[in-house]
Amino acid sequence: MASKSSDIRPKITMACTECKERNYITRKNRRNNPDRLELKKFCPRCRTHRAHRETR
Repeated sequence: MASKSSDIRPKITMACTECKERNYITRKNRRNNPDRLELKKFCPRCRTHRAHRETR
């Protein structure tokens, strides 16, 4: 079985770029998206849609 560190689809945490709160957990494919993922999602702390970036 493959170890978690070499997993093709690891779990990543998405943090708001404005308030830095970690709001979402998702998965991504490392082969298709090797760089950091950035999506527009709703931030409950800011109460608006903001860009959320993958954290390490």
